Amino acid sequence: MRFDDPSPPGAGIDSAGGSWDAGPTRPLLPLAAAFCLGIALEQALALRPAAWTTAVAILLLLGGGAWWRGMRRLLSAGLILLFVGLGGQAMAVALFGDPAHHLSRIPEAKLASPIPLEGWVVGPPDPRPAEARDTGDPERTRFVVEVTRLRLGEAWIATTGRARLTVIGEPPDATYGNEVRGTFPLRRPRRFDNPGAFDYPAYLATQGISLEGWTRDPVEVVRASRGSTILGAVFDMRGLLLRRLDAAMPPPEAGLLKATVLGDRSGLSAEMNQAFLDSGTYHILAISGLNVSLLAGTLFGIFRLLRASPRLAAVASALLVTVYAALAGAGASVIRAAVMADTYLLAVILDRRGDLLNSLALSALALLWWNPRFLFDVGFQLTYLATLGILLVLPRSVGAMAALPRPLRWPLQSVVITLAATAMTLPILASSFNRVAPVGVLANLPIVPLSGLITALGTAASALLLVTPAGLPWLNHAMAWLVDLLFGLAWWFAAWPWSSLRVYTPTPGMLVTYYALGAACLLAVPPGIARDGQGRHRRFARWLALLCGLLLVLQVMLRLFPLQGDPRVRMTLLDVGQGEAIFLELPGQRRMLVDVGGLPGGRFDIGARVVTPFLLHEWVGHLDVLALTHPQADHIAGAPAILRGFSIGEVWSVDAPGPSATFLWVQEYLRERRIPHRILSAGSPPVRWGDATIETLHPRSGTMRIAQGAAGAASSSRSNDASLVLRIGIGDQAALLTGDIEREGEAALLREGGVIRAQVLKVPHHGSRTSSAAAFLAAVRPEVALVSVGYRNRFNHPHLEVVERYRAQGIRLLRTDLNGALSVEMTPDGIRAWGRSEAPE
Repeated sequence: MRFDDPSPPGAGIDSAGGSWDAGPTRPLLPLAAAFCLGIALEQALALRPAAWTTAVAILLLLGGGAWWRGMRRLLSAGLILLFVGLGGQAMAVALFGDPAHHLSRIPEAKLASPIPLEGWVVGPPDPRPAEARDTGDPERTRFVVEVTRLRLGEAWIATTGRARLTVIGEPPDATYGNEVRGTFPLRRPRRFDNPGAFDYPAYLATQGISLEGWTRDPVEVVRASRGSTILGAVFDMRGLLLRRLDAAMPPPEAGLLKATVLGDRSGLSAEMNQAFLDSGTYHILAISGLNVSLLAGTLFGIFRLLRASPRLAAVASALLVTVYAALAGAGASVIRAAVMADTYLLAVILDRRGDLLNSLALSALALLWWNPRFLFDVGFQLTYLATLGILLVLPRSVGAMAALPRPLRWPLQSVVITLAATAMTLPILASSFNRVAPVGVLANLPIVPLSGLITALGTAASALLLVTPAGLPWLNHAMAWLVDLLFGLAWWFAAWPWSSLRVYTPTPGMLVTYYALGAACLLAVPPGIARDGQGRHRRFARWLALLCGLLLVLQVMLRLFPLQGDPRVRMTLLDVGQGEAIFLELPGQRRMLVDVGGLPGGRFDIGARVVTPFLLHEWVGHLDVLALTHPQADHIAGAPAILRGFSIGEVWSVDAPGPSATFLWVQEYLRERRIPHRILSAGSPPVRWGDATIETLHPRSGTMRIAQGAAGAASSSRSNDASLVLRIGIGDQAALLTGDIEREGEAALLREGGVIRAQVLKVPHHGSRTSSAAAFLAAVRPEVALVSVGYRNRFNHPHLEVVERYRAQGIRLLRTDLNGALSVEMTPDGIRAWGRSEAPE
């Protein structure tokens, strides 16, 4: 893009005084795009900072030469390349620029035992994390600490970096700036490393968090004034307001008001969260661009009514918006919103014409320069894409609605704004959450202005609560009524049919095509007065939009109905921690899930939050078979989420009469929904799908009942040894899925004399010491073995003796804790196995 294009005065300026077209008043747009490109390139290439520094230096020299010779075109291109280099350098520093004494540099081996540490609290603690609230257990306090020193061995070492600490039990009285001392088991943040998984470490990295820790022991808190005195005072004020809001109105109303005004969602019930999610209005519960822009506009208008000059009104509004951002918790979303608002107000302060797109680009540059990791943060993407969509689409609709009467114009413009924001963010919502809410287009019409009114009145009520503990009773009652109305509307819209739809994860090609389609549509409908030659460009844009639309439909159809290829079996052993879930794709587009993973206690639903995102990433809506090898929580606790969320052809299991509450629920659900339930045992007829055959090798009929009759109840080992064992074969290749059998089950397989030879072995019982006997491995003779284990699990699986046994027999061992999700591809002629990530040295 040229920066010296001439244009007539006033061209492309809307009635509000902002410029809408891509003219010379927007030099920051290509620079911001170039900076983002540099960040993305560094994320993909992982170059060291020195490489980018060299590139930036060369570009500066070339740019200086172009300026000296008056080569303006070359200078414009060089400036864009320079910002690509600056973006890459900023990201490289974020990835590799930590000093030697930073927390991220601690060797993994040093984290094996609890570590004493000291540090100071850098933000308001969260007394009730979401997962604790879901289980009704409020006795967990989580806070982020800037670690100043820790003890490795006998020596205390000065360090830098942040750790997120959780105290289980009596909450410590720790506030911003206080010093804390305690002993914590520490670990690097980890995620379930599956395709389509939420990148939890990257999310924490945007907040500068390198380690996580937890303890049940008391934590020493020392009153101190670390950090910013001003920020400490603001956070103290925030704590006072939260307490007074709790005292001024009933808990449900106080919880919702605290979320919309102060960004504290600890008081929201699961019902409230679900209502706003399903109605497509959850964004109002996060202090974001909407809340802050409404507040900034209201403040600016009040100061102008008080006859303040525009510049003075902008200065006062910017200061108050900044204070409000800190008061609302200074989270990433509210900081983004405050920067966006302050950037536009800065244009007013400097007496510059307030071009909205240029201000948007400037705020993005400022945030990404400060923290380039924000580019990959979903909240950042949603905020900027929604705002960009509104700024691009709204001016194109102004002319069409100019002739309408004002009573009709406002609701139509609201619909256009909602549609624009929805269209721009739809792929991100589908990619990150696999859910869209069509009803949100209508729900936002009453809910957004109502939430704006609640934000304004709630801010006023909060100011009064600072003066008097009880505030104004009539205002508190009015706020409670408005908050009830807000929740009632969200709940009503959420109850509509098809209010919230679950969708598959779009592929990268679909994302590119979708946004190319959007760009072509925008080019086909330019704002303002058409210029000479624009008609030809519009015709080209229409053809481009048609081509992109057809290409997008073609990609979706090929994903839904893939072309038939060579016969093969694809198997994925998911990373579900200390549990197990195996997904199989077989000839004839048959899909099968063997076990679903799970955690005891139900605090974290593996089925809903790990297995379901993977299946949606793979575009799976129907499972021909759900096989449950045995009724233990780490294998079947996720089953309810899968049964509720997917179409199931039939369920396979062993004969296990009521050994667990989850299995009883599964059996009742199958009867209610009339889903076929097949009880398998050794000798059950094999199932043939195309060139693939599934054989049941174990247990013998009635094994589980016999074990229960002998012991009164199925012990853990007896339940394990009665696991369903399946052999999946295609041609001369086979995979043996062993559930949790131990020595007794392995010996039974050898005694029964069936064919257990397999090139791929799913390691029995997570590699425990009581499994993988030498005789069993000699009979199976696998080429590769897959083991599903949790990182640093308390059972020490896989046991070192077992690992050595596999190595001694020349068997390649892949582990989910080191390699992430494990994939196997079997054809009649051979196998191929790999993990998502390499094991650390």
